[in-house]
Amino acid sequence: MATHFVVQAFKKQGRKIIPDQPGKARNAEDAIDKARRLKDHRVGVVAYLIEVDPEVDYWGEPEVLFRTGELPPDFDDI
Repeated sequence: MATHFVVQAFKKQGRKIIPDQPGKARNAEDAIDKARRLKDHRVGVVAYLIEVDPEVDYWGEPEVLFRTGELPPDFDDI
């Protein structure tokens, strides 16, 4: 099992919130730093970690490390 650190930024097109390509981070601190740098340039940003085991096709529940701005409804529950 591996821990993945992800930074996901969003932009707005009309009324829709559109995701950018997700970015990888080395660790939690790196993910938070990257998200903070993006927050002034995007409508919303979230940094999270997720446990993954590709051998058994397991994807754990995301754990939010940092969130700011306007995010799609998918992120309301995490």
